[in-house]
Amino acid sequence: MNDAGARGKCAACKYQRKRCQENCPLAPFFPSNKFEDFKNVSRLYKVSTIIEMLNSVADTEKKEKMVETLILEAKIRSENPVYGSIAIQNKLKLQIEETMKEIDLVKKTTDYFKELRKRAFCPKKNEETSTSGTQSFQGHKSDSTLEKATSITENHANQDVEKDR
Repeated sequence: MNDAGARGKCAACKYQRKRCQENCPLAPFFPSNKFEDFKNVSRLYKVSTIIEMLNSVADTEKKEKMVETLILEAKIRSENPVYGSIAIQNKLKLQIEETMKEIDLVKKTTDYFKELRKRAFCPKKNEETSTSGTQSFQGHKSDSTLEKATSITENHANQDVEKDR
């Protein structure tokens, strides 16, 4: 019995309803258990185009990668026939943008509270310097916290002035 008969029909030959030859170019990449994969790929590309693409690549490892890519693209295209992989790319870009905005907000919030902490624990010598820095935080949602920090700083500054007298 020949090798093709021992391994059975490949998915490509099953799909085409023909006998699998020993030198079938698709058999190594589409065994009989990958019928659905081949069905999806053949909907996207003609069988002759798939064979042509396989023949254009010399290295077996690159052929395997190419077939994996074709299978993945066909699977994505079957799930989303209108946009295909572009839909996934756009979704991921949006997620990245949202995450970057969130990171930026966290950095700004962290910087804000670091500045508040610095003002609370490092009293200024006069009131002008303690209130002039508040301009950079104008319009922030937590103005009451800023006011508390400023009043603490002013109290420390007043205590320092009284000690110096």
